Amino acid sequence: MSNWEQAVERIKRLECPTGEVEKRVAGILAEYGVAAPGEILVHRDEAREPDKGEVYRAEAAGQSLFIYAKSGMDDYVAKVMDVHQG
Repeated sequence: MSNWEQAVERIKRLECPTGEVEKRVAGILAEYGVAAPGEILVHRDEAREPDKGEVYRAEAAGQSLFIYAKSGMDDYVAKVMDVHQG
């Protein structure tokens, strides 16, 4: 399994404070050596968001991911529900 695939598998299990999703995804990609920290871009993609939940787009090493996350009832913890390569 490639570093990119390993990073994706770890992102699929991510649960963290709602405001830290972008930082955590970038950290995972850097940790697995997908790209240097300065070459990783993660941002919220509000245009793709369903009625409930958030969508984040991660770009690194010429590849991209769409990360679908949902916040819990207290809106404190976000849990990744799905990841698709873009």
